[in-house]
Amino acid sequence: MSVPGNQTSIFHQDPTFDYPVLVRGEGIYVFDEGGRKYIDGISGAGNVTLGHGRRSIVEAMSRQAGSLAYCFSAFFTNQPALEFAERIAALAPDDLNHVYFVSGGSEAVETALKIARQYHLQRGEAQRHLVLSRWGSYHGATIGALSATGLPGMRAPFSPWLPESGHIAACHPYRCRFAGCGSRCNLSCADELESAILEFGPRNVAAFVAEPIVMAQVAAGVPPQEYFPRIRAICDRYDVLFIADEAITGFGRTGRYFGIEHWNVVPDLIAFGKGVSSGYIPLGGVIVRDAIRESFTKDGAAFAHVHTYVNNPVAMQVGLAVLDIIEKENILEHVSRTGAYLHSRAAELLRHPCVGEVRGKGLLLGIELVRDKTSREPLPANLQVHKRLHRILFDKGLAVSTTSGVADFVNGDDLRFYPPLIITRDQIDEALGMIDAGLEQLEAELERTA
Repeated sequence: MSVPGNQTSIFHQDPTFDYPVLVRGEGIYVFDEGGRKYIDGISGAGNVTLGHGRRSIVEAMSRQAGSLAYCFSAFFTNQPALEFAERIAALAPDDLNHVYFVSGGSEAVETALKIARQYHLQRGEAQRHLVLSRWGSYHGATIGALSATGLPGMRAPFSPWLPESGHIAACHPYRCRFAGCGSRCNLSCADELESAILEFGPRNVAAFVAEPIVMAQVAAGVPPQEYFPRIRAICDRYDVLFIADEAITGFGRTGRYFGIEHWNVVPDLIAFGKGVSSGYIPLGGVIVRDAIRESFTKDGAAFAHVHTYVNNPVAMQVGLAVLDIIEKENILEHVSRTGAYLHSRAAELLRHPCVGEVRGKGLLLGIELVRDKTSREPLPANLQVHKRLHRILFDKGLAVSTTSGVADFVNGDDLRFYPPLIITRDQIDEALGMIDAGLEQLEAELERTA
């Protein structure tokens, strides 16, 4: 059974979509009230990383709620929060040793931006306020995070409220606009950061925020190995903080605890969310380098920021349970192995005339669709290809994310597949079989409407 979005008391995002009513989840599958099974090909919203129905996580929540369900972080702390912060600090790169917990990715980015601003204030550089980021990125829905987000369609309704910010090109060799790239990144996109800093004035720029792998307008866009070292060097040159937004890539998605580790670069702050709780409770946070934390402690400066559910003890226990599972079940190794298998098998989809590029890392897969493979001409927006493909795959029992406007914010479509990290090879074959059949059906539909 499904419920139209405009026929329920819930304020659904899309009033035209018929929402199946889910009642149960098990592993990589979810079930609606009619008994229909779907492969959860996007891990909920990229957050149900360890799969549905994890009893050990549920039991940890219950135990903690029975003893202490809440404490206000402005006046108290709690043992689960202390332990969880220590464990994350031990996993984070280099001297990222301090954690501020919040309730999700948007709050995490918002908090990281405020930490960056106050850090510069405390160093006597009050003019540093601008945040730079990349077009095509998504950093959250709150006003500060939205100002960093590089999606014009999301920004436009709220543009009068957004603080001043600057955006540079994302690293996207398949559709690079810089001369000399030719599908092989020459780092012109990274060097644009330096140009932007100089344009705005180095003493006005506080931070640069970027996802290690872009997952908004660029489906699983993976930069070359030299990209983030160049970004780090530019930030250091102008005393700009580098914030890695790991909401999607953190806690195992790419085969490392943090995606930025693949580039051997240490950011100044890491914003995380989603996978840290495997979707069992709202949770996110910011990991902070020693020097930034010390700027707050040196003069006893309080951080001028607070959320109600900072250090929530039930959420902390969920996070601890998630880390236990990642370690005990060797999830990172599993992701590396099955991710390699996923990309090997997904490359076979290039046989489809509409598949322009297959890309990604770990259990993060992006498939860009095109009208013409040779010219890379995007599919026009009026064909609504992303909606067609989503419907086709949904009818087959596979929930994936399909996106429009990926070529120029108007035209172009893609498909994203990022299942729970526990997926097996057989389940990958099952899902890719559905995608293969779905692309054939899509091509037949497009041929009939041509």
